[in-house]
Amino acid sequence: MMRKLLALFATVMLLCGTSQAAEEGWLTDYNDALAQAKKENKNLMVLFTGSDWCIWCKRLQADVLTKDEFKNFAKENLILLALDFPKDNKPSPEVQAERRALAEKYDIKGYPTLVLLTPEEKDFGRMHYTKEVSDFLTEYKKLAQAAKTTKEAVKEPLQFDYTIRIRYKDYPEMEGWMKSMQAICKEWYPILAAELNSEGFKPAPTVTITLHSDPKGVAGTGGDHIYLSKEYFSKNGTDAGAVIHELAHVIQAYPTYVPWITESIADYMRLYKFEPNAPRPKVDPERFNLQRGYKGGAAFLAWLVEKKNPEIVVKLNAALRADKYKDELFEELTGSSLDDLVKEFKDSLK
Repeated sequence: MMRKLLALFATVMLLCGTSQAAEEGWLTDYNDALAQAKKENKNLMVLFTGSDWCIWCKRLQADVLTKDEFKNFAKENLILLALDFPKDNKPSPEVQAERRALAEKYDIKGYPTLVLLTPEEKDFGRMHYTKEVSDFLTEYKKLAQAAKTTKEAVKEPLQFDYTIRIRYKDYPEMEGWMKSMQAICKEWYPILAAELNSEGFKPAPTVTITLHSDPKGVAGTGGDHIYLSKEYFSKNGTDAGAVIHELAHVIQAYPTYVPWITESIADYMRLYKFEPNAPRPKVDPERFNLQRGYKGGAAFLAWLVEKKNPEIVVKLNAALRADKYKDELFEELTGSSLDDLVKEFKDSLK
């Protein structure tokens, strides 16, 4: 009986620690936390937790998040957001749906997971349970510093005059988010133009981003116009990376759409330039199909850049823009056929 009482007391204390952490500076609404991060120009730490069932979540609270060393640091440097997935005392179905969507968006595989975001909502890493507060803060500072130096991995922005326009008049509640996307695109348009530069290339002088109703879609690009689904971006949380993917399409300006490589290069710009510190795509060698493009294709291109030819994305982009792309280019640029490269890539995954 005494053991049961002690165990119950320990559990209650851990749960109280969770509640206390929530009361002491932890927000519970994603959009509110993001707005505060922008306002105060602080990074956002998003905790995905199961407060009443996950033992490691409870230990994270007890060993780190309720300690004065962490709380003092967070007060000066972070906006804290707790997204709880309890078994009992669940929030409303609407809140549960929003949190599940965010867990899917950030590819949460286990609890606790802490997602780190810049004020511009740029994902720069993951953290999990750490026993010592000092080790926890050291790991955070390392990831935060890497986020600050990300631009060292990209080329100097191309110098040209341009305008990023936004249209959202039918959805005034999305004004803040649209303006933040405008700011991100204003910063990254000349960077992407430099990354995907080629002889004689002139970026479109004006890019228009329009928020419209598209219940089944996410985003699309036509020429120098980007279209964003109001339903997707309001329901699933904001996704700056998806907007960067579309901005890359504006830069690409290929006369012929070759689906797999066009989408692979756009996702390469997103994942390996804009979000280099976010978790890498997990590619199953048994299911990998290059023709699907997107994340798998981006991972293939990143492997080629690292192992075969650091200029291969630039060269492929130039050929596509000149309407001279052919699969044989891979052999010219690496010495191996595309089929052999795919086989070697899949073997490397194993």
